Amino acid sequence: MSFFNWLANGLGTLIGVVADVVSTVVETVRLAYNAFADGGGAVKEAAVDESRRKRERLREVNDEVMHLRNRSQSRGNLSEQERHRWQDLREERDELLRQLGEAQEVKAAEKILENEELIEKVDIDLHTTHVLQYNAFADTLGKKCPVCSRKMKLQWQRDLAVPSPSDFYWGCTGWYVLQGEIRACKHTEALHHSDYQLMTDASAPEFALKSEEFGEIISDSGTIEIITTRVDDLRSDLSKRKQGVELVTCPVHGEHMVLRKKGKPTGLLDTYFLACPHWQPTGKGCSFIEKLKSGSQLAALLKSETGRGIL
Repeated sequence: MSFFNWLANGLGTLIGVVADVVSTVVETVRLAYNAFADGGGAVKEAAVDESRRKRERLREVNDEVMHLRNRSQSRGNLSEQERHRWQDLREERDELLRQLGEAQEVKAAEKILENEELIEKVDIDLHTTHVLQYNAFADTLGKKCPVCSRKMKLQWQRDLAVPSPSDFYWGCTGWYVLQGEIRACKHTEALHHSDYQLMTDASAPEFALKSEEFGEIISDSGTIEIITTRVDDLRSDLSKRKQGVELVTCPVHGEHMVLRKKGKPTGLLDTYFLACPHWQPTGKGCSFIEKLKSGSQLAALLKSETGRGIL
């Protein structure tokens, strides 16, 4: 099942849309969504409830998998019964991830349909790369690595204050997965011309600025203090509720990522990162993390979790 002929994410953005008429594209999403609902697919509150139950089961499966993994590392092996159990759990996890991926598409389609009047066509150029960074925050639906089938994410060099369009690329999330000292996958891809064409909710105040203008605001000491306070408050609130960031999931375990803060950052864009709930600073847990390395990503995080971005 797929509602989209394009890449999409949970922020209500379609990536790689060459068509110019927003209403035509939205209508395509609406037809696919209605066909799914008419066919008995779970939507709206039913989809939310179903996803909640699946995520609860996914946590249980992941906890047992990690327990068996730790036992294998401590003892050096597992019994035959334990090995069979591990295989059964991994197969169940794969099916849960497939079903939750379908639910992500349902929610993304609903967001697009609910915000149709706010969606505009944006062509990424030197002045709008912060829009692409903004959308790099959420999981991209439908972009799989051709080498290992893991999710791929939009990436760019972190030392660039204002990257140009050519500085972006697709990176396999297997790069973050360590197998011993070897990264599981290092595959990257250049963006296609169509990847620079988005249909997105353009109501965010950040989008009214050029990339360099937004960069200047983010570098202001007063702005940095305000952003730090707001992200720290969000991190504390999520921790108290024992919740992760809804729009970003670990590609290995499928659970919502946890907002974390470095102990000794060198600046705002070196302060926060997202980590799998099974991540451990000792390196004994899941190794998947994602750095929040741009003001646009922090704006998208705040918008998705609190309803208001940076501006």
